[in-house]
Amino acid sequence: MRYAVIAPGGAEGRLLTVAPAAGGLAVTEEAAPPALLATVREAGFTRGAVILDTSADPLSADSVDDPVAQLTYAGPAADALHAEHAARGLVDDRAPTRAQGQITIQAPPERVFAVLADVETWPAIRADISDAHAEGPAAPGVRFTWRGGANLFTSRWGIVTPGERLTWTSVVPGARAAHVYDFTPDGAGGTLLRCRESLAAPVLARFISSAVLQAGVDSWLAGVKAVAETAT
Repeated sequence: MRYAVIAPGGAEGRLLTVAPAAGGLAVTEEAAPPALLATVREAGFTRGAVILDTSADPLSADSVDDPVAQLTYAGPAADALHAEHAARGLVDDRAPTRAQGQITIQAPPERVFAVLADVETWPAIRADISDAHAEGPAAPGVRFTWRGGANLFTSRWGIVTPGERLTWTSVVPGARAAHVYDFTPDGAGGTLLRCRESLAAPVLARFISSAVLQAGVDSWLAGVKAVAETAT
């Protein structure tokens, strides 16, 4: 398997191919094929360096067991991530960065669901979120945007079952994530909220580990709990 780094910012772009060779690695450079540049741009990369795998699908590694493949895996395209994962209540199990967690909330599932499904309340859930806007009420396929720190995410609801399950995808240049939340009555009038997330982020994988994603999941759960338990 070969790996490539492409900088699509220029008129042509350059393609660096890294392949095993006697005594180490061999690096070659050539003009990037126009079709490859088009694929990269369609995936949301418009400038800078992008690590690619040169399999049949240049943005998807054949295996994420290889440490290098873990850095190059970009996951399914945004539409496929929505249709094949979020819309089916699944995260991307091939993504090297994954996390999950759960928390008990002293509020009924319907209230907890309403808090998380209202995108415009997200800044109250996490202090680093701002500019959260949706095209309309939460429903399958409805898109929304939100800013997490310096990153502007474009998201789309997958499953929207009030009081039971809420899923969505989030895309930003360089990363694609799937989020699955399940709401279960705890038998005492409260809710057991479970979360699963996956993240495919070429290049960024070396900086965003599963431990980092886990911290994010934990902060989401704690934030939803705080808002839901004080909601009236």
